[in-house]
Amino acid sequence: MDAPTRRFALRGAVLAVALSCLLAGCAPSPSPDRTTAPSASASDAAARSGTGDIRHDLGPLTERFPQLEGATDATWMSGTLGDDRVPGPSTYWIDAVVTLDEANYAAVRAQAGSSELDEDAQLPELDPGLGDALPSGPFVRSQAIDDAFSVDGRSTVVVLDDATRTVILTSRFQ
Repeated sequence: MDAPTRRFALRGAVLAVALSCLLAGCAPSPSPDRTTAPSASASDAAARSGTGDIRHDLGPLTERFPQLEGATDATWMSGTLGDDRVPGPSTYWIDAVVTLDEANYAAVRAQAGSSELDEDAQLPELDPGLGDALPSGPFVRSQAIDDAFSVDGRSTVVVLDDATRTVILTSRFQ
């Protein structure tokens, strides 16, 4: 093979390799599985951990949620989300069923307002250990109540049972 033919062949080989690399890098990635709905947040999809203990002490709840100051009874659980072996900040969870005295329940209920009240509210997903403490409903909720409980970096969903003056909440925070 003479020199001009070798150069032409070499250029062709280099061009073929470059084109292959370019096409491989530009290949479309597989499309996401559209049958699986995305989770609301990564922390919601993370595995829960905790002691599994059902607690009844009021102090830790009323410190985090001043609206629960008039609690007469509480059943709650807490723990972390995710894998403890992974470094980084932890996301904590609290699920609680709290009965308030009449005055404090009325104050929490008043935060709901009437214009955005959902009178057919469903319970949020709670730890199954709280099942025996849950009232039968019907339940009400509003974004205004969620917002009132979602301070200091907490994300909280609150559902109320008017018949038993019960506040049911699930909260996530770091």
